[in-house]
Amino acid sequence: MTKILAAVSLLLLATVSSAQPKEDNPRFTVRWYGQAFFTVTIPSGRVIAFEPQVMPVFPRKDKIRADIVCQSHPHADKERLEGAIEDATDTNKVRVLRGYKLERPSRPWDWNPLDEKVKVEEASYRFRTVGNYRDAEGGKKWGKNATFVVEIEGVTFCHLGHLGHTLSETEVKAIGPVDVLFVPVGGVYVLNGADAKDVVSAIKPKRYIFPMAYAVDGQPDTLLSADEFLDGLKLVTKATESNAFTFDPREKVSPTTIVLGWKPGEVINKK
Repeated sequence: MTKILAAVSLLLLATVSSAQPKEDNPRFTVRWYGQAFFTVTIPSGRVIAFEPQVMPVFPRKDKIRADIVCQSHPHADKERLEGAIEDATDTNKVRVLRGYKLERPSRPWDWNPLDEKVKVEEASYRFRTVGNYRDAEGGKKWGKNATFVVEIEGVTFCHLGHLGHTLSETEVKAIGPVDVLFVPVGGVYVLNGADAKDVVSAIKPKRYIFPMAYAVDGQPDTLLSADEFLDGLKLVTKATESNAFTFDPREKVSPTTIVLGWKPGEVINKK
């Protein structure tokens, strides 16, 4: 009888233990690697990379680990991907999503409309693209661009790529609700600071705005600084001692612009 009671007790204990919720720690970490290159590490530990690049003015010690890569337009495509992402050519390790159809000789590239769910273990993440342009002349100057909208575990990220014009109501509606926005602000061949502010006001991100594609300490000298964009903004956090920012989506925040830092040769892709 004692053995039976002990067995029942162990069974009940196991049942209760298995019913206990796992530790809930849904944190996201955003890292900036210069220009428009960001990664987002999601709570499961998977890494989404946007716009990988290899530029002398933004050196890195190592290639970056990523599970899924999003590319908005073709520009030294092979070099950017293989030079920046670890195991980039291994399709079993890295899934590459392109917002463009590969170029054909003597013909301009076209958008590659995406709206698919990518299965990662037991979860699925939605990836969409919205076609737009890299200039205000319908692409006549710099060509087309693809904006990525990614829904991951209750948080929607929007990476505008190399957008070069303000958005119409139709384009804003196509993007939809956004929690975290990556917006180019350096002018010249992307949005300048004033137009970037208009785009942010139109999209109305709920949580964070990360400026990108601007000159840091004068480099690259083909772009302007982020000053015009940042001027007059009320909620700005300058986390320039690090290239990383971590947030918990359960926390209530007002839309805040996050300025990340860059230290040449010191950035390491930590998990």
